[in-house]
Amino acid sequence: MSIIKFFFYKIKNIILSIFGKIYINLLKNEITDEYFFKKIWDHNYKVKNLDELNKYFINRKKPTFFINLSLKNDIVYRNSVSNIQDKIIFEANRICNHVFNILGSGDVNLGKSIDWHCDFKTSYKWNPKKYYKGIEIPYGKADIKIPWELSRFQHLFILGEAYWLTNDEGYTKEFVNQITDWIDKNKPGFGVNWHCTMDVAIRSCNWILGYYYFKKSSEITSEFLFKYLKSLYQHGKHIAKNLEYSKNLTTNHYLADITGLIYLGVMFPEFKESGNWVKLGIEELIKEMEKQVYPDGCSFEASTCYHRLALELLFFSTLIVVINDDDFERVNFEKITRKIFGDKYTEKLYKMFDVVAYLLKPNGKMPQIGDNDSGRFFNLFPRKIQDMRYLLALGAVFFKEQKWKIKEFFDTDEDIAESLIIYGKKGREIWDSLEWNFLKNIESKAFSDVGWYVMRNDKNYCVISCGPNGQNGYGGHCHCDKLSFVLCKEGRDVIVDSGTYVYTSNPEWRNKFRSTAYHNTIKIDGKEQNKFNKKRLFQMDNNVVPKCLKWETDSKVDIFIGEHYGYDYSRQPVVHQRKIQFYKKEGKLKIIDRLKGTGNHYLEWNFILSPDFKQQLKINSDKLQLKRDSGFYSPEYGIVAKTEKVSAILNTVVPVEIEFCIDR
Repeated sequence: MSIIKFFFYKIKNIILSIFGKIYINLLKNEITDEYFFKKIWDHNYKVKNLDELNKYFINRKKPTFFINLSLKNDIVYRNSVSNIQDKIIFEANRICNHVFNILGSGDVNLGKSIDWHCDFKTSYKWNPKKYYKGIEIPYGKADIKIPWELSRFQHLFILGEAYWLTNDEGYTKEFVNQITDWIDKNKPGFGVNWHCTMDVAIRSCNWILGYYYFKKSSEITSEFLFKYLKSLYQHGKHIAKNLEYSKNLTTNHYLADITGLIYLGVMFPEFKESGNWVKLGIEELIKEMEKQVYPDGCSFEASTCYHRLALELLFFSTLIVVINDDDFERVNFEKITRKIFGDKYTEKLYKMFDVVAYLLKPNGKMPQIGDNDSGRFFNLFPRKIQDMRYLLALGAVFFKEQKWKIKEFFDTDEDIAESLIIYGKKGREIWDSLEWNFLKNIESKAFSDVGWYVMRNDKNYCVISCGPNGQNGYGGHCHCDKLSFVLCKEGRDVIVDSGTYVYTSNPEWRNKFRSTAYHNTIKIDGKEQNKFNKKRLFQMDNNVVPKCLKWETDSKVDIFIGEHYGYDYSRQPVVHQRKIQFYKKEGKLKIIDRLKGTGNHYLEWNFILSPDFKQQLKINSDKLQLKRDSGFYSPEYGIVAKTEKVSAILNTVVPVEIEFCIDR
């Protein structure tokens, strides 16, 4: 950044901060009791003071939440699976001791008083008195996602479950103390935790979830309830005024924003704005389903992990609307969805779950294609980030779809914990009524809109990336991974995508993990497939233009042929065409790389090995001298591990054709 630009950037932030403080104070963001009841509370709900407020919320029957005290005993696993109970109580006790493991931090004790404005990995602190629009992202110095993630309060579920298991009011006190402390230390409109609307929305929804565990506890006082409700109202106002919307592009951030408005509006119809929030939310969800989900059911973010996040946002926002419809009967989820959201929306939601069934590897993990920031909406059970089997269980009950009840994925109640929590006994009855499906019945599948080509046969699996940048070409979460692939054999990871590691906290590593060299494809002349500006960490040029030329599948061999034009910008352009034949029963790959063009070029192959794969990888090639080298692998955001890769280089004249086989 030039000195002049830096100067004007600083001046702009100062002006924003000054006028922002004046604006917020004039609007009375610090709401009094009297103002709340006169200006915010819908007079149709006759509550005049704090005591009446508490009694009202304890006794009200509607709206309903999927965490519901009347369904407490419906959660089958609480009485049947002791290891789940032990895991939840253990995690809850760590939370009470303020021990958190967030985004790869490892266990960190945040002390008696939590600093909500700190990246505790680096000890970097944001000023809690700074106007939220003036908050800066300290590139290369700290990770702004750390305070955001902590302040999402996704750990409240664990506290609530532990409370229902033990009736120990210590968990309620921790719930009350943490929310009270956060509100006191995060004045509306100031500090890092009001900067990103998405996180404001996700926090709102998790606060609502937490409350429904503790609402009838004697520790929930009238004073706390008022403080909690007042803050939630301010969250809603903030979201509505700061929607992350653009005519050119809306992403998962906007999905989270409108989900937050739906939850606040549905669960608190007493707020005068609630009706408008719900109406806007439903209308925008329908639009965004059309804009952000391809016809093949895949998220347009060019990321398998962001597909999970988009699906969670769409599913849980749909769920809260459906279960509060007058015609809902605890089993007719799909029917009510069609009534409210329409057939097209419902069918796309179905497809999003179906995508998961095909994409999941035989070990139940989601392959990493594009970014993985470990992002979740609700975190309803402690499990590894890549373990996404729970999505199929949620979808199977919602749509009564037997296809997604895959025997190899669901061995115990722990595997379907999220489904048991959300649906209760009725959901368990639906689940038990569905016939088992098996991995051998999940066939190969081409998702041509997003460009993911899945080859599979029982426990042998390969997925190929050959799709657009995503986000309408902006490429915010895509990688230089065209014609890259992931291989799983006999249920075990062999060749993996390297992952993501981090975002803004370390731009150098951010760019490495999205680079061509960190994927299982060819790098030509030391250049990237897709050019990107190293300072623009969430944007990529759209020059690669991949195409699938052939897709054939049968019981023995799947064949994919694709090519991309990412090196057309070179002085001597080269087209990379790759043919992959997957011998399904053997789990063997035959790959033919064709380089079309003219001149002499430097070619580099890399194959990233899973850290768990300790055997010798057999790659047979007449033209390549392959060597084992060190590499890096990130299984989730904030974590990086050393692994090995198999690599080769070739300095040759093109056109040229290189054939090799991969067989463990």
